[in-house]
Parts: sequence; C-alpha cells; structure tokens
Amino acid sequence: MRVLADEERSAIYHEALSILQRVGMRFTGSRAVEKLREAGALVDESDRVLFPSELVEKCTTACPRNVLMAGEHTDRDVLLDGSRTHFNPSGCAAMALDDRSGKLRPSTLADLRDGTVVMDATAELDVMWTFVTATDVPLERRELLEYYTYLTETEKPLVFVDCPTDPTLAREIFQLLGGDLASYRKRPRVSVLCAVRAPLEVNGGLLDLTIEYASLGAPVWVYSMPISGATAPVTLAGTLALIWAEILGTITAIQCTAPGSSVVACCGPGILDMRTTTMSLGNLESTLMGAACTEIGHHLGLPVHNAGLATDGKSVGIQTGYEKGMKVVAAMAAGADIISGGFGFLDACSTFYLPLVPIEAEIVAMARRMVGGIVVSPETLMGEAIERIGIGGNYLAEKETRRRIRAGEHFMPAIATRAPFEQWQALGRTELDAARDSVAQALAKRSERGPYLTADQRRELAVICKLTKSEAL
Repeated sequence: MRVLADEERSAIYHEALSILQRVGMRFTGSRAVEKLREAGALVDESDRVLFPSELVEKCTTACPRNVLMAGEHTDRDVLLDGSRTHFNPSGCAAMALDDRSGKLRPSTLADLRDGTVVMDATAELDVMWTFVTATDVPLERRELLEYYTYLTETEKPLVFVDCPTDPTLAREIFQLLGGDLASYRKRPRVSVLCAVRAPLEVNGGLLDLTIEYASLGAPVWVYSMPISGATAPVTLAGTLALIWAEILGTITAIQCTAPGSSVVACCGPGILDMRTTTMSLGNLESTLMGAACTEIGHHLGLPVHNAGLATDGKSVGIQTGYEKGMKVVAAMAAGADIISGGFGFLDACSTFYLPLVPIEAEIVAMARRMVGGIVVSPETLMGEAIERIGIGGNYLAEKETRRRIRAGEHFMPAIATRAPFEQWQALGRTELDAARDSVAQALAKRSERGPYLTADQRRELAVICKLTKSEAL
C-alpha cells in the first residue's frame, strides 16, 4: 500500500526542512543547544534553534537503519530491520475499565502486574511499554516500583515511556540487566521515549535525560503526536510536514550530542473532532498519515512506528472492532516497523481494559495473515493432486492438507467462533467470555512459574528500586 507519490513525499520532507530553517525548535535549558550551535545551527537567547538543512540530513543519515531491542533471552529479541511489522501496547494510561464492575476507575499496580503477565504470554505482542500508571502507589515511590514490576513480569524488550528521572539509578538498572554497561550497549533491554510537545518544542530536561540514556546505548523513540486542527495544521499534508520537522529536529539534537544513537521515528498524529472538541485517534485520517510517515521514514532510512491499533471506542463493541481492524491492516500494508495504540486500550489510548488484549491479538493475527498474501509456486498450485484426485473427489485425506493447515495456510481463530448457530447458542459463550478465559489461563501460568530474572537479580533490582521486602515478593 502506498498513499504518497514520490513528488508528494519529497514535498513534505522539504517543507519539514524549511520549517526547521525558518521556524526552528525550542529546547529550553538543554545542553544539546550548545552542541547544535557548534555544529552550525543558529540559536537565540530563548534556546530556539534554526537548523541548516545540511546538518539535519547529515544527522539523519547517521542513524542506524536496523534497531535492536533485546529481550531477556535472544528468542525475545526484536530487530527493526524492515522485514516484518512488530507490535507494542500504548503507554502510561491512568484509567482502567474494571471488568467486574464495568466502571471506569484509576489504574492500579494490580492492573500493571496482571496486564504485563498477560501481554508477556501474548505471542502477537513483541515489545512492552510502560503501559499503565500505578495510581495507588505514592508518587515518590511509583516510578521505581513500576520498573521492578515490569522487569520481573516480562522477558520482552521494554520501553520506558516516561523517561527515568534519575540517570544514576537507570544506569544501575541497565548494568544489572546487561551484566555490565558494555554488554548492555550490545543488547539494550530497555529503550526510552522522547516526546515532542507540539508544536516544535521538547522539554530541555527531558531531552538531556534522553541523550544520557542514548549515550549508554538505549534506543530512543522520538515521538511526535500533534493534533490536526489544534496543535498542527488542519490539513493532513501540513500535519505531516510538522511531524517530520519535529522528528528530524529532535533526531538532530540527539545525534549532535550522542553520535550514532539508535532512533525510532514515532508518528502518532490525532485530529481534533470539531463536534466534541476531543482528540481522536480512531479516525482514518491518522491512519493515512501513519502510512505516509512510514513511506517518508523508510525513504530516509529510519525505522518507523505508528499507532495503528487505536480506537475512540469506549467498550469492546462494534466501533472498537472496525476501527482497530481497518486501521491495523492499512498500517501493516504500508510496512510500519512497529505499531501501538492497542493491546488493551480504548478511548484514544486513555483507558486500559485487560480482556481486550487477547481480542486484539486475534485482530493482529488476522491482519498478519491478510498482509501475508498468497504464495504461488508449483508446490502451492498442487496440480499433481488436482490431477490425481480428479473430478468429484476431495482433499481431506491428503497429507499436504494436514501439513499446510498446521503451518498456517488457513487462519484459525481462538476468540471468534465458526460453529453453526445452534451449537454456538447452546454453548452460551461470547467472544468476551473466550477472552476472559485466555486472561485467566495466562495469570494461572504465571502463578505456577513465578517471576522472571534470577533470585540474585531480583534482590539487586529491589535494592536499586528501594523496595521493601513485601514489595519485592
């Protein structure tokens, strides 16, 4: 799938460069400002930076195309190399939809723990984000307790969406996970996210922390999330130009200060719904912009992320199903390296609902099969079998039928049903019942296996995170 002609892609890119030259970006108080000045950028007294196009292009070219995010073991590694689309949840929701009461409430540490366990067991999800906030934990202790919980409940690569506030403690965590900092640099288990405040500004303190972690080898997710019609132009083309100005300007600041850093270009545009005055992420315009961003980023040699599983739906209902299904197929068809917006998320990624995780896993599995297409070869045409079985026969007893069904020739749903109506009615089970069973199975397996990391690693991590004995169980 393509949404931009070559000349359209070029026009958006050059407008982004022009924005950086004429308008620039502001990084108030960041040490990157002086590095940018030394590299040839113009800087005023408010730390607004005007970027020469040559500098932006040089820094973009310096970014590695392939980005490794390591798991606890190599079979959990994720390499963004353009060969396939990967998935992660959304980030840092502060609300959860309670499955027992059906009421919206603040998210808790239990939501974080159970969600991490279920996502760790979900094969279709490749990378973990810090996806909910433990609002029942005091603010001064919340960050480190959350980190401990994530790292002991998943072996998948982890992205700290809220950048760690203490670089000393983060360095100790990186060293613990890697064995030493040199080993961590080769296999970074943790990545960090640097969010742009649209339009055209990054908090200087956040940028400095990001650069600190990038210098240790942590991949950086540079995230632009403007709202078309509010913090970005109302036109899709104008929003795209702003997104790429923000991403390229931030990449340039990082590369001038921590050369060679691995970067993921994250495109998460929303639109302002003019009837409700709310931000929408389930809209189709965001999907079109995400696909366009994939084309632009890949042309520049960057791995690209977008929020292709987002919905504005408030329940596991019709709107949620069609928005997530339509958007994710388009994002995958465009070739996005990694996609978020889902795996438990409703209401423009602001609300977490645990039983939605296995439902979205099935949506993703269906999308993978659809985008996978049809393999045409002498073997798959099966001319010999057609000739041998002839007119009026059947293929049920063929060894090739059994082998290829097991290999995934036909998608087999785990949540949806294909049973006859009367049989389905007699069972009395809905898709949500099947999803709840999947959640229960994952939590039961966690009780049997216990936490991840070795006992020594958990004890050391508990000390770093300043946990009590009861919290570190």
